[in-house]
Amino acid sequence: MRTAEHSAVAPVPAVLSSPLSDARVRKVQTFAVAMFVVGLVLTLIGWKVDPRLHPDDPLAVWHSYLYAWLFWVGVTIGSVAALLLHHVVGGRWGFVIRRFLEESAGLWWLMLLLFAPIAVALYRNDLYSWVHAPEAANPLLQQKYTWWLNRPLFIFRTVVYFAIWGLFATRMRSMGATQYQRSDRRIQDKLNKWGAAGLVAYCLATTFASVDWIESLVPNWYSSIFGMLMIASQGLTALAFMIVLVGFLGRDQPAEGEAPEGSFRDLGNLMLAFVMLWAYMSFSQYLITYSGNTTEEVVWFIQRNQNNWFIISASLMAFHFLFPFLALVLASKWKRDPRRLAWIALYLLVMRLVDLYWWVTPTFRSHLSIGIADFGTPLLIGGIWLFTWALAVRGKPLVAVHDPRFVEHWPETLQHHG
Repeated sequence: MRTAEHSAVAPVPAVLSSPLSDARVRKVQTFAVAMFVVGLVLTLIGWKVDPRLHPDDPLAVWHSYLYAWLFWVGVTIGSVAALLLHHVVGGRWGFVIRRFLEESAGLWWLMLLLFAPIAVALYRNDLYSWVHAPEAANPLLQQKYTWWLNRPLFIFRTVVYFAIWGLFATRMRSMGATQYQRSDRRIQDKLNKWGAAGLVAYCLATTFASVDWIESLVPNWYSSIFGMLMIASQGLTALAFMIVLVGFLGRDQPAEGEAPEGSFRDLGNLMLAFVMLWAYMSFSQYLITYSGNTTEEVVWFIQRNQNNWFIISASLMAFHFLFPFLALVLASKWKRDPRRLAWIALYLLVMRLVDLYWWVTPTFRSHLSIGIADFGTPLLIGGIWLFTWALAVRGKPLVAVHDPRFVEHWPETLQHHG
C-alpha cells in the first residue's frame, strides 16, 4: 500500500510535459555561438588595445575577465539558491522557471573550469595585490597574508565553494528528476530537507567566497555585510536571467503558455523583493561605513567616489534601484505579461553588470574608463555558458507536473485539460 501511495502515476495532459522545441534550442545555440565569437574578438582586441587606453591598468583584460566571471557565477550559483528556496517554500512561481533553474544550477562545474584563467592570473601576479608577499607593518595584515591570503589556499577554497554548491545542485536535480516522470511524495520530503540545509550551506559558502574574490582586492578593507549583499545580488541576477529565458523562449511553448497568469506576477514581485534587498544592503553598507569612518573601511568608497567614479556610484541609485522599483510597483500589469517582464529583467541584468564592474575595476583604474575587453569578456563567457545550457535543456520537459504541490498551485490548468 505504501509503495502504491507514493509511486502512483497521475494522469497528466501531454501539453504540460512538453519540452522546449528543438527549433528554439537551435536558435539559442546559434545566438550563443554569435556571443562567443563577438566576445572572443573583442577580448583579443582589448588584450592588445586596452593597456594603451588604460595606462594605469596595463592588465585590464584580467580585471575585465574577473568581473564578467563573477556575473555568470551569479547566474549559476544564484540558480542553485533559487532552486533550494523553491523546494523549501514552494510557490507557483517556481514551476515556471524550475527546469531552467535546474539546468543553470547544473553548470557549476563549467564556472569552476572557467576559473582557470583567474588561477593563471593569480600565479602571474596579474590580479590580486596580496600575491606580492608584502612587507606589511600592520601585524593583522601580516596574519592575513600568512594564513588566509595565499595562492594555494585561495584556489583550494574556491574548489571547496564550488563543491558545496555542486553537491546541492546535483542532489536537487537528481531527486527532482523523479517529479518529471512519476509521483512520489517521499521525494518531495527529501527535497524540502535538502533545500533547507542547502540554503544554510549556500549562505556560508557565498559569504566566504565574497571575501576571497572581491573583498581581498583591497586586502585591508572589510565589510561585515558584503556577504549578504553578494547573496542578494546573485539571487537577483539568477532570477532576472530566468525571467528573460522564460519571456523570450518559453512563453509560446505549450507548457509555459498554460501557466496561471499569477505565476508571472509572482516572479515580478519576487524580482522586486530582490531589487529592494539589494538596495537595502548597499545603503546599509555605505551607512555603516560612513558612521564608522575608519581608515580600513572607507578606502573602498574613496576609490569609488573620486576621479569620475562617482558617476557610476550615483547612477546605480537611480538606475539599479529607483527605475526598476517604480516600473515593478506602478506598472503592475507588466508583471502579468512575461514579455514585458522579460524586458525589465534584461535591463536589470545590464545593471548587474554595471554594479559588478563598479565592484571590481576601481581597484585597478584611478579614473573611470571603459575598455574593449569590458564588453568582450561577458559575451565570451556568456556564449560558452548559454550554449552549454541549451544542450542541457534539450528534449527535457519544462514543468514538474508530478510535484505534489503542482495540483495546488495550477488547479485551473489541470481542470481545463480534464
